[in-house]
Amino acid sequence: MVRSIIAILFLTTPALALDEPVVWRDPNTGCAYWLAPQGGLAPRYLSDGLPDCPETDARRSTPAPTISDQSVRDMTRELGRGLEALRREVERLQGELQLVRRELEERR
Repeated sequence: MVRSIIAILFLTTPALALDEPVVWRDPNTGCAYWLAPQGGLAPRYLSDGLPDCPETDARRSTPAPTISDQSVRDMTRELGRGLEALRREVERLQGELQLVRRELEERR
């Protein structure tokens, strides 16, 4: 009887050990994960929304690259050219559509 009680306690102890999620770090990547009581695994995020990984700290310490005024001007110019080409294409397609409509009306 005592042995069966000890056996039951021994078998149920692992299930009771994970009442709440616990943090586990992957030894290969160093990233932190939550281990859920049901056996689930979810990535752990820091308060700023980045994953809890060693490379996250490196990204945080590196400042964002600055964009020069010349780069902004170049991007704006290219965007303007692209929009102008799009406008011309839309006008060309409108012209073709009008021709098709006229042909359909003539056939009626």
